[in-house]
Amino acid sequence: MDVINAHQDQCVLPADSYQTLSAKNVVKLRKETLLHEATTFLGSLGALTRSTIKALQETFCRLGHRPSQSMWAALVDVASTLEAMANEACPPLYYLSSLDPGVGKTQTVIHFIKVLMASQDHRGVGVLMCVSRLDEVRTILGELDLAKEMVAVFTSDKDLNALGTSHIRSARVLLTTQQMVEARTRNKPLSDVDQFHHHGRPRQVRIWDETILPGQTITLGRYDIASLLNPLTGVSPALVSDLEALFTDLRDVESGSIYPVPDFAGKHEVDLPAVLEVLQGGNHGDQAVAESLWFLSGKAASVCRDGVRGSTVLSYRETLPADLPPVLVLDASGRVRGTYPEWEAGRRNLVRLREAPKSYDNLTVNVWPIGGGKSAFRRNGNKLVDGIATTINSKPGEPWLVVHHKFIPTMVDIEKGVRELLAVDQQQVHFITWGNHHATNAFSHIPNVILAGTLFYRQSTYEALGRLSAGKPPEDGLYSEDAVARVREGENSHLILQALCRGSVRRCQGPVCAPCEAYIIASPRSGIRRELAHMFPGCHVKQWRPVPIALVGKVKEAVAFISAWFDAQPEGFLRFSSVRKALGIMDSANFKQNIRRHPDFQQAIADMGVVEDGGSTYLTGFRKLTAAWFGFEDESERCCQ
Repeated sequence: MDVINAHQDQCVLPADSYQTLSAKNVVKLRKETLLHEATTFLGSLGALTRSTIKALQETFCRLGHRPSQSMWAALVDVASTLEAMANEACPPLYYLSSLDPGVGKTQTVIHFIKVLMASQDHRGVGVLMCVSRLDEVRTILGELDLAKEMVAVFTSDKDLNALGTSHIRSARVLLTTQQMVEARTRNKPLSDVDQFHHHGRPRQVRIWDETILPGQTITLGRYDIASLLNPLTGVSPALVSDLEALFTDLRDVESGSIYPVPDFAGKHEVDLPAVLEVLQGGNHGDQAVAESLWFLSGKAASVCRDGVRGSTVLSYRETLPADLPPVLVLDASGRVRGTYPEWEAGRRNLVRLREAPKSYDNLTVNVWPIGGGKSAFRRNGNKLVDGIATTINSKPGEPWLVVHHKFIPTMVDIEKGVRELLAVDQQQVHFITWGNHHATNAFSHIPNVILAGTLFYRQSTYEALGRLSAGKPPEDGLYSEDAVARVREGENSHLILQALCRGSVRRCQGPVCAPCEAYIIASPRSGIRRELAHMFPGCHVKQWRPVPIALVGKVKEAVAFISAWFDAQPEGFLRFSSVRKALGIMDSANFKQNIRRHPDFQQAIADMGVVEDGGSTYLTGFRKLTAAWFGFEDESERCCQ
């Protein structure tokens, strides 16, 4: 393959001699075994792929985008997979393209669809493209720029649907949401839903944009069950009595157990629709709790201890139709998430297309080693807000993007608090919340991004995600703690990658990201720091300390005692009770509230590389992390060297 010469302002069309894989070796469907050698298809590039890559080259040249050789190969994988679908030569598998944001996977799909629409040999081939958000439909419609009669939109938004033809089944391209596919195919195959058909047959070319999961996780905590007791008293006192027994029983069930949920629905002959009607207009979320309970009724569930929230029973529901594959999945988080390896190993019907991570040499990540979850903002919100505002004020005249937690009454209003402290142009500072941190390019020009804390899920959610991905229901037995840890780390990486790539790091300068300065609030115990080099290969990592520490009183004494103790016993485990006694604090609740939760104490021990650790349910003491696990580098050094 020709190599792109970055020193000459040129774009080079890749050669067509790609290593490929014949259909007969891709999968033995009946035995459900895969060969993991390569992922493209037999022979040299087909006509559709060649035309797509040529058009893509012209577009990239016009935009000044010069992908690396490996990136071109990965983009060819995308186009050749789509061509195999169009030619009905694609085995029924999930094909994952995990190219980083800004490389061009979506543009490859757009160009392929245009080429397909112009091909006389493929006039009967239809396209189904599933997106996660309604606003993406408008974007894709604009980029396709096809005649109205060629494109249909099938969503819950009538105004959006009106942008395409009303003749859904005759339109060559159908844009819909992933939620619509799951809802319309519930308990039935895709082939039975004629809204997704083109001229009486399922559409051959299928694209799933962004994250895909085989179904939905089901988690039901003890206190979720308790929320149903009062409203269901009038429906069935006997049912309520059994729910009370379940609430009590779960208190003492060991984490990791497989628990048989009683068959409430069958025993009491209470239909779910009747229950949902009673709960309508009540507490937010009660209907979802009832649906989860009725789904688990009479089934085995795994039990997971969610800290102070107690035991949670969990399982999952399959929501994707069995005949959805073949389908191309475009997920930039595919190379960092832990769910896809579980899917590969467990379900054995997912194949990765070639990966080509871009270089993040132009990215600097500054880490403030302090808690940044919602609970941290409830306890230390004013200090965290002060640090964010101080950092923004240090670069007057530059644009900023802040990704933060949604406001809740028990937590500081982050955007309001930061804006009150700003001494720069307010119009230069933008805020988006977690949950809206993906699927937008509106901030891709912004070179300064602050992740004001990160999202964390309950432990039960990570186990449910892993079981769902691997196709391992609770009745199949235990799910390993190592697998749960991998899923948890992968979800953290996914959230950070998606959030940070809203800024300028999303863009490419050849095979390298555009310059970007990122700031992340993350506790050392979260493990986020050590994953940064994997998330962003080539990035630079620095320590960020926007608020100076001025230790006083018992906090100062505690830090001094802990520092001296670990100087003498660096590999040891220091119990909370030992520190309390040394400080003369008898009340453990007082020690927790006024010392352990004090923001200056938390930052001071983080700077020492000390974290809280201990039991699987409750933390019991302090441990010092090794330099390799925790160590920040000199500002002149790279995190990946």
